[in-house]
Amino acid sequence: MAENKQQNISEALLTFGASDLSIDILKHCSLQELLELSVDPQQARVAFRASWALEHILLKHTELFKGIIPSLLSNYTFTDNWSSLRSYTKLWMWLLSEKNTAYKLSPEQEEQLLEKTFAIIEDNDCPVAVLVNAYDILMYLVPNHPWVAQELRLQLELSLEKEASAALISRAKRLFKKLSRVKNTD
Repeated sequence: MAENKQQNISEALLTFGASDLSIDILKHCSLQELLELSVDPQQARVAFRASWALEHILLKHTELFKGIIPSLLSNYTFTDNWSSLRSYTKLWMWLLSEKNTAYKLSPEQEEQLLEKTFAIIEDNDCPVAVLVNAYDILMYLVPNHPWVAQELRLQLELSLEKEASAALISRAKRLFKKLSRVKNTD
């Protein structure tokens, strides 16, 4: 991306509010440009805002996921920006949910997703918002990876021992209920 265009897009992203995050943004920049900016380690705020824009646009216009899932996965595994990861985890939650009937991940993509998601939940600096989303991602992967159920249960228990925030308690209750219906989680 040309430096001048990147600067213009970055400035625009920093001024957008939540109500501005619509598909109209794509008149000024492409999904690919947003994807690139969303993992820019030199501009953490721009990366967050680009990720936030991607989240809002893609969840409202899910047909736009077509063709960018490999880039989303690459970005998810690459970035360590917690603000960007919050949006990326929301995107993965939707992609793995029953709401998504159009896009399926390959076994290799699921393995990459598992590896990064476990790295997230094992990071002591992980913010609760990202952590609870990561737990949901793992729960969505249990049907194809039954071993994840036991590990998820253990990680939830460990997290609750460390920090029992309202958000974590609420999400853990919901996930424990789902895990109780999965065979061989004990």
